Amino acid sequence: MEKEEKNNSKLENQDLKKAEDVTSDLPKSELDELDNEGSSLEGDNKIVEFAPVDNSLPNFISQAEILKILSSRETLTHILTLLLLLIIFGILSFTKSDISEKLIISLGYGFAFGYFITANLNKFKSLSKLIRSVDASSVFVPLFFSGLISVFIWLGLHDDTYYENINRILSLGLIFIFIIWQFAQAWWMRIPFKEFALRQMAKYNGEGETKLGIIMNISSPILWALLGFFIFNIISSRVPQFSENFDSNFIYFWFLIMFFLGWITFFFLKQMHRGFWYNQKVASFSAYFAIGYWGFLSYHAGVLLYSMYNNPSFVYDLIFMLVTIFLVIYSLSFQALRTEARREHLKDTNHYMGKAGNFITRENVIFYAISFTTAYGASNFFLANSEASLIGGIQGVSRISHMIVILSGILVILIVNYNLLTGRGFIQEGFIDSMRNPKDN
Repeated sequence: MEKEEKNNSKLENQDLKKAEDVTSDLPKSELDELDNEGSSLEGDNKIVEFAPVDNSLPNFISQAEILKILSSRETLTHILTLLLLLIIFGILSFTKSDISEKLIISLGYGFAFGYFITANLNKFKSLSKLIRSVDASSVFVPLFFSGLISVFIWLGLHDDTYYENINRILSLGLIFIFIIWQFAQAWWMRIPFKEFALRQMAKYNGEGETKLGIIMNISSPILWALLGFFIFNIISSRVPQFSENFDSNFIYFWFLIMFFLGWITFFFLKQMHRGFWYNQKVASFSAYFAIGYWGFLSYHAGVLLYSMYNNPSFVYDLIFMLVTIFLVIYSLSFQALRTEARREHLKDTNHYMGKAGNFITRENVIFYAISFTTAYGASNFFLANSEASLIGGIQGVSRISHMIVILSGILVILIVNYNLLTGRGFIQEGFIDSMRNPKDN
């Protein structure tokens, strides 16, 4: 009897191992695990049906596929339109005039809504051919709607009766967009680092133990703090105003900020991972994600500390704005391709894919990206041109935004690691419960 039970147990373990092997072969399966928080097992008696695997499809979305979307002749004209619009915003912001502020508001909202409408019209085949043509006529539809909305807003800003209220509401809207984008920035920034971590994780097998995750999550903020210190040294040698503030107090607070943020993050990660952190795949993913993502957080921590001693440098912020804009275009394209790949693999199974995945596709992703990033770019240049006295001036907005990014970034690190653990079935607790100590409270 005991021998029969052992044999049954051995067969169950073999079946579970086979199931894990099947799911691990799904292309972008690790990405699906990270983005589907409910994919973990909820009980020992739950029956899980695994999808058949088409091994002919690639395991990862290549960079070439994403670049093909961004550099295709159908989208090149729209990318150039976005760049031209940002250049116009930049020129207008240097004038510091009232008319420039109104132009940025009008064009910013106009093109954001114009391209959003264009993205939704792309589902109609007749319009899609015109919008995605390879010549300059492809911008006719977005320019028509953008221009129409911009003129409407411009007239509203010059209305004798309501112009003050309209200007106040639209100005607050751009400030709100700027602040909200700090949350979005931290979330979107995870995509390239997560993809890098997944590719590295694929090189490890699930057997054996390693302390790589623990070591890199401890050392990453320290390494970036040291690199930041050398960068501050270079800046102080070239900016006389900053050299006066680059003293022992500044250095002390810089390392204090990075060590404190690193310790807080590591504490919650340690609570969440428990013994699973020694798993080679989990540890490798967490390690490589930390290496990259802490560079992003250290940038914002450095600019925040710099702005405490000096006027916030919109040169740094605007440069990073351009990086963020192209990152969002990359990330949205990545998400669209990933969704298509996942649907292709699961189309013949009983897995429910939902309808939301059809919202952004490879055909309309560039228009949604331009819509979102135009609003973000307008908000940046609006703040560079305006005093933004409605919420305490540009300095207050800049400092608050960097604090939001830092706090959101720590949350993103925890969420990404949590989704990995639940996606692989290691833990079943909710996000907050996974970090509680003791666990049985």
